[in-house]
Amino acid sequence: MAKKSPKTPTQKPAVRPTPAVSNPVRTGPLTQPVRVKSSAPPTALDPRPLSPLWGVLIGAIGFALYINTFNHGLALDDIAAITQNLFVQKGIEGIPDLLRTEFWHFSNISLGYYRPLALITFALEKEFFNADPHLSHIINAVLYGLTGFFLVLLLQKWLPGRTVFTALIALLFMAHPIHTEVVANIKSRDEMLSFLFMTLVLYSHWRYLETKDRSWIVMAAVWMYLTYLSKESSLVGLGLIAIMQYTFARRSIWESVLSIWPYLLVTALFFWQKKIMIGTLSGAPPVDWANYPYALEKTKFLTTFKFFAHYLRLLVVPYHLSYDYSYNVIPSGRPGDWLTLAGLASFVGLAWLAIRGFFRRTVWGFGLAWMFIAMTPGLGFVLLRGGILAERFLYSPVLGFVIAALAGLDLLLKTRLNLSDELPVMKRYGVLVGLSVVVTALFSFRTITRNEDWKDNFTLFNSGLEYADNSCQVHRHVANEWINKCQEEKNPGRKREYFNKAVYHLRRSTEIYPNFGEAYFSLAYAYQKLIPNRDSAIYFYKQTIRTSSAYAPAYNNLGVMYQEARRYHLASHYFFLSTQVNPAYQDGRNNYENLKKQLKLDVQILPDSLKAEGVQAIMGMPSGPLVQLPKF
Repeated sequence: MAKKSPKTPTQKPAVRPTPAVSNPVRTGPLTQPVRVKSSAPPTALDPRPLSPLWGVLIGAIGFALYINTFNHGLALDDIAAITQNLFVQKGIEGIPDLLRTEFWHFSNISLGYYRPLALITFALEKEFFNADPHLSHIINAVLYGLTGFFLVLLLQKWLPGRTVFTALIALLFMAHPIHTEVVANIKSRDEMLSFLFMTLVLYSHWRYLETKDRSWIVMAAVWMYLTYLSKESSLVGLGLIAIMQYTFARRSIWESVLSIWPYLLVTALFFWQKKIMIGTLSGAPPVDWANYPYALEKTKFLTTFKFFAHYLRLLVVPYHLSYDYSYNVIPSGRPGDWLTLAGLASFVGLAWLAIRGFFRRTVWGFGLAWMFIAMTPGLGFVLLRGGILAERFLYSPVLGFVIAALAGLDLLLKTRLNLSDELPVMKRYGVLVGLSVVVTALFSFRTITRNEDWKDNFTLFNSGLEYADNSCQVHRHVANEWINKCQEEKNPGRKREYFNKAVYHLRRSTEIYPNFGEAYFSLAYAYQKLIPNRDSAIYFYKQTIRTSSAYAPAYNNLGVMYQEARRYHLASHYFFLSTQVNPAYQDGRNNYENLKKQLKLDVQILPDSLKAEGVQAIMGMPSGPLVQLPKF
């Protein structure tokens, strides 16, 4: 028999006893005593009991959903974040460098991302377990289970006496298939750590509200700092703290906003540290058609609402999932596009509901407010930078969506079926439990099957063809996997078959995006290394330079080909150019310095005699006399 579900407790009076106020937004005499005109701080909340066993159960279910990832290897960004990060590969010795560099330091781009905590965990795994990917997947599942445990405790603090209801919220959150990208992809541990620590921030702050013990504020500040070290988008947590206090602690808006001042200090400390360590707060992200198409098409504003429609679809029906949504999976939002209009209408409608429900301190209003706040980084990525959609951006918003959906459904069932809080648990929540179990079963099945797609790159990239066949990146990724297989294959017949598959997908990629330099680069590499054709390789390397003039590997590989052909003057020139378009590109710099050292050759400007190669027209480089060019 469940305990009677009490109303959310009101703030204790600071001056004199007053009648309880069940709806603080009503007008009339009962609302006046709530506005206590006193400088005294709010009194402590009544302690709210916990049922940790529910947390253990939900956490265990979350862990179990990802057991089938334990035999997986590295996939997608795991390779760049772990194996190609030389500081991670140093283990503990590399931690000081990880604290001083951007997340994608070894990818030769500056996105301004400072997220050292996840990289530090990878370095520790390298130090003690040689970066065993199987263990890394187990650690991700454990962290996910811990998230479920602490989420249950937090929900029980917010909604005392509604144990079944809070368990259903946590269960649906943990089973949601949209989380597979975060949990099954080792690199996305930064997202998971960010949410886990934010849960601990909210829980610790609530304990402060109950006890008035400032040590809880100190603990919450520590968790907030770790949240920022996990991912900068945790900045939205400041808003989550405020709406938690307003809704469940019944503080005023003013008190709720003022309460975040300790965390503002932590925020300032973090961004100061970021500026000192990596020298930038925003970085210099590249603007390319594959990953930032909406910036180039100048459709960022309308596409933001189109994204909102897609995000709602993924929240409600998370079936068609893809690891990639780059150009041109989601075409730009247009004024006459029905999906853009639907996104705009749903955004305005749900925002109005969120504001209305939030100020009435309803649970569903809180859920919608959480969803909008947590969705800000994902929507802001397209609105501010013109970036693409990503499923990981929904990791935190799922909680708000589930809270709003269950609270709204519970209110509807309670009204239509005349359910009283006095009824036994199964009579009160029977229908809600039944529906939630069915949805959880469907979510769990999709999660487990989706996990298999993240086994390795070949499996993941080919899975993208099903729902993202119009992605230039997916076809390039698939082609690169066939190139890898072709390199390893000894049988001439199968080698030719793999080569043809690679070329097919690369040509498909350039059909989607005709100026996709990286696809041309892969074509050039295939003709250089797999089925050697020197003229085709040079042609496609120059196509790469024509379409992506800052792509340093193309210059370097051209230099290698000219060096192998004993055209050392051209080799030196292209090695030099690779260092100019990207000073951080180490391979080009090494080749340039080695050729200069061995042959005393340094060709920075091409002589007129070499213009017949067509290099000058492609490069747009200034012509001039050859300096100290030895004879060959």
